[in-house]
Amino acid sequence: MKRLYEKNEIRHFLVWLAIYLGLSIVVINLGSALGVGEHEIVALPLAVLAVVMLVYFRRTSIGPEIGLGARAAVSAPRMWFYVPLLVLVCYPLVTGVRNDLTTMAVAALVLHYAASGFLEEVLFRGLLLRALLKEGRPIWAVAISSLTFGIGHIISVLIGQSGQDTVFQIINATIVGLLFTLVVIATQNLTAVIVAHVLYNIIATLSRTGQDAALILPGFVILLVYGTWLLFGVGVLDRLRSPGVKAQPTLR
Repeated sequence: MKRLYEKNEIRHFLVWLAIYLGLSIVVINLGSALGVGEHEIVALPLAVLAVVMLVYFRRTSIGPEIGLGARAAVSAPRMWFYVPLLVLVCYPLVTGVRNDLTTMAVAALVLHYAASGFLEEVLFRGLLLRALLKEGRPIWAVAISSLTFGIGHIISVLIGQSGQDTVFQIINATIVGLLFTLVVIATQNLTAVIVAHVLYNIIATLSRTGQDAALILPGFVILLVYGTWLLFGVGVLDRLRSPGVKAQPTLR
């Protein structure tokens, strides 16, 4: 796999993506046939895959190259930089918390989203974004990585979700994906978006918000405000126009 990464980073990404999607689809459909819930059946397999991927990236030294384990360009004393992400993550709680889930169901849900959040950020904001940025067209890299992440949620149809809910999920995922992409370019690190992604999925599912449609508007507003600041206030747009320049946020 390391040789494939060195030869063609896009193909390397596609192999890992195929493993992730293939495993998810097969296991979830198997669980459906056996009468086992999605979170309960897929949590452990995805957790194992996440561990395998983490070990692989550490042993091959690919991790720091894609922002996994690298030092963030935003230091701890400037944690206010991440407040908009916290707002995005916690917004679903305004509708209250569900009380129809058992302890085991919540545990499976948390494990599932911890694994999938890690895997998706490493795949889309790590491997794919880096590979596209190296092509020398950074604006397209941001757009393609965000759209690919959003459209990738179409697999929800294959595991029983309705077409309407899937469309809402794709729109919401694209908005959130674009925001996460800008954060990664600003910080040169995946840690913040991995944590935000995991918490976002967990809190949204545990809340009474339910439909992804209810998350589209607040997500868009945060993208508009926070994304604008990242582009112009922090200088992400300048770095996108100057490929190869390391991100150094101009925070004061």
